[in-house]
Formats: sequence, structure tokens, C-alpha cells
Amino acid sequence: MMRYLCIYLIIISASTAQECTKLVADIIFAIDQSNSIESEKKFKLELDFVVKVMKNFDVGPDETRVGAVVFSDEADRVLELKDGMSKDDVIQRIHGIRWDRGNTFIDKAFVKMGEGFSTENGGRPNQVPQIAVLVTDGVATNPYRALKEANKLKNNGVEIFTIGVKSARLSQLNELSSDPPSQHVLSVDSLEVLSSIVSTLSNRVCSSIKRKQPR
Repeated sequence: MMRYLCIYLIIISASTAQECTKLVADIIFAIDQSNSIESEKKFKLELDFVVKVMKNFDVGPDETRVGAVVFSDEADRVLELKDGMSKDDVIQRIHGIRWDRGNTFIDKAFVKMGEGFSTENGGRPNQVPQIAVLVTDGVATNPYRALKEANKLKNNGVEIFTIGVKSARLSQLNELSSDPPSQHVLSVDSLEVLSSIVSTLSNRVCSSIKRKQPR
């Protein structure tokens, strides 16, 4: 029985990698640095998750460009799309991010993501699909502004996926994410099991990009 299970998992993994190759998109990850992450060790689990998802894509100047934002009391663009054009560079930059602590100002993360998608920062608005992936284990400190900034992104053509960890409020993530929420919101019970949804998230992002690619 175990032998067949292992074969099945290998097939699923290979299928995910194949589905995501040669896709052209801009993807920016927003990574929660707030107090509730609890430790540098647990923060690294978020970073590992981002890297594992990114590895399913062909990263390059004319393929998928990857950026990253961190947020707590403030938000910061720590990897611009114009700098995230090779897997090695992205992995090095992501693994170099440090835990900060603070509140959960998701609205500020969305503002920085909007800036990151701009042409001057390496984005390709109105040329390729632009995808925002937000990972959080908390509730927005300012929910009104978070929804306002999420809607700005969506109105500018950005598709938003959200990942809720442990105490994240799913009803709030449903509002912040693109429609339908059933395809854009994922949740896990702890940071330790984030890796269990790498394939699911990758497949959903890939499917979204493929739907928007010129035929």
C-alpha cells in the first residue's frame, strides 16, 4: 500500500512542476513578520514555503519574475521583481530575510506590493499576469484599510491569493482575496505544515496564469 502511495505523490509532484514551466508572470509574496510568528525558527518556515513554491516556476527575465514584501508594524519591499530574475538570486535573497516582530498591518503589505508591481520596479502591468500571495498567521490590525488596499490591487488587475495560518481569520481572508475564495484562500493549522500545501498553491497559481496567457 505504501509503495503505491509514494508513486502517486511522485506523479503529483512531477505534474505540478510540468504545469508551471514556461509560464510568464509577475509574482510577489507578502511574508508576515509579526509577533505571533513567535521565533526566528518559525519565521524560517515561512521563507522555506515561499522558496518551495517559487521552485515550481521557471524564473527569468522573460519568464516568471519573483518579488517579496515583509510586513509587521511597517512593510518593506525586500526583493524587487527586477532583481528576482533567477532562482539562485531569489533563494539567496529570501533566505536572507530576518524576523522583525510587530503588529499585522496587512494594508501596508498590499501598498508595497502595488508599488512592487510597477514598471519601475520590474513589473509588467497589462503585459503579463500579476499575482500577489500573502501569508499571515494573524488578523489585520486595520481591517478597513486592508480591504481598501486589496481592492486597489484587484482593480489594477492583480490576482490575490492568501494563506492563513493558525489564528488567521478566514472570513477576512475571503474578503481580501480574489474570487472565488474557494480557489484563492488556503489555510493550515500551523507554520510547521505549510509545506503540505505547496503543490496545491502552485497548481492554483499556475492554472490562473495559464488562463490569462495569450493563446
